[in-house]
Amino acid sequence: MEQKSAFRRNAMICGLYIGIALIIYQVILYLTHQNMNPSFGWITYVILTVGVFLSQIGYRDNILDGNIKYSTALGYGVSVMIFAGIIQSLYTVVLFKYIDPSLLDKMGSMQEELMIKEGISNDQIEQMSKIMSEFRSPLFLVFSNLLGYAIYGSLISMITSIFVKKVEKNDIQIMKDPDFKEYKK
Repeated sequence: MEQKSAFRRNAMICGLYIGIALIIYQVILYLTHQNMNPSFGWITYVILTVGVFLSQIGYRDNILDGNIKYSTALGYGVSVMIFAGIIQSLYTVVLFKYIDPSLLDKMGSMQEELMIKEGISNDQIEQMSKIMSEFRSPLFLVFSNLLGYAIYGSLISMITSIFVKKVEKNDIQIMKDPDFKEYKK
């Protein structure tokens, strides 16, 4: 039971740190008027990937005495990402509701400009704009943010867990021994 509470507590703390790092990065982009520039989006994924990888290593080395199974590392990475997503979603609500409510309209204008460049007719743009305006509410953005973090957390954790997993040789022997029936972890 104590290991489960350590799991959750550490995942929350690491998620908080990653969330704060993302907020700082996004505030810098906002202050430099680069928050609508899609070419800086990849840095967010680097921050997330490095954050998850380092948090998995920290959990393995500091809490689990240097041993972690793939499934545990995977679950831990996803948990960290969900907590980071919660922090990021809170920032998103504050940004769109209080700091810069016009940002949602700017996003809509940017989407319309892209559709015009693609040669979509004005009637289709008008229809699509009505539909997209319903998806630009802060509540929908929070939901999609959390879902995105869970999905990306799963994908990145599947990869990083390969490199983080570490099982002692004694544990491997126990798992291979067909007569050992107590090992269920």
